[in-house]
Amino acid sequence: MKKILLIFYPEWIKIVNYRTFWILCGLYAATLVLLLFSLQGILDNITVNVNNKSPLPIPSFPVYAFPGVWQNLTYIAGFLKMFPAFLVIILITNEFTFRTLKQQVITGTSRLEFMTAKITLILALSVAVAFLVAITGLLAGLMQNSQDFKLILSPKLLFIAAHALELMTYMMFAAFLAVLLKRAGITVIVFLLYSIILERILSFKLPDNIGRFLPLEAAGNLVPLPNSSLMKLFGVSFSEFTSWQDTAICFGWIVVFILAIYRILLKRDL
Repeated sequence: MKKILLIFYPEWIKIVNYRTFWILCGLYAATLVLLLFSLQGILDNITVNVNNKSPLPIPSFPVYAFPGVWQNLTYIAGFLKMFPAFLVIILITNEFTFRTLKQQVITGTSRLEFMTAKITLILALSVAVAFLVAITGLLAGLMQNSQDFKLILSPKLLFIAAHALELMTYMMFAAFLAVLLKRAGITVIVFLLYSIILERILSFKLPDNIGRFLPLEAAGNLVPLPNSSLMKLFGVSFSEFTSWQDTAICFGWIVVFILAIYRILLKRDL
């Protein structure tokens, strides 16, 4: 652990003075917290509007009730997971653009140490965002009336860890593309094309038992769509727990991305 901290220290020095990084982190955190705190009001407005036009009454959905709040908020937070991935792309491609990676290698930093520092950064970002979602969910839940606070500590709290793994899978994929392509613009374009278009096409074309092994598909499956009163009304039910198969697939892809990054760094002339 001490060695990892020593390796990460130069990375921290670079980040702490990088104003763009902190501005983007602040905007992302503010957007995430605002969205999560506004979620109940948004859903209530939709429910009222639908009930005014539909003969079939739509029941309200208590977003912040324990223990469902952990799944509800991590599911919604998953829609913003591309933004931390963009941060990783910017930080890694800057190393190639400004030749800082080459300078580090010349001054004695090994390529393994460079990669370890980036992985540690990705892990720290994943944990920090998951912690922010957890604190938001806890505060939002505590502010509700008629809560059973004994339900705060429930198995659904594991969705916070699942969200951290979801973020790490996305960011490791982004890191792999950044090391492979070296330029921020082209990396962001490829990342968006793959995540929004290509993998969705592959997931649609492939059988379900094969499509679930795609990296971003597996990451997205870690936090299933929460059950609601409306879904139960129509007899539809989704999983209330993270699948161990999807967890294993994500860990497997993280290892693949790490090995691929290290191989590229070893073979490439910096």
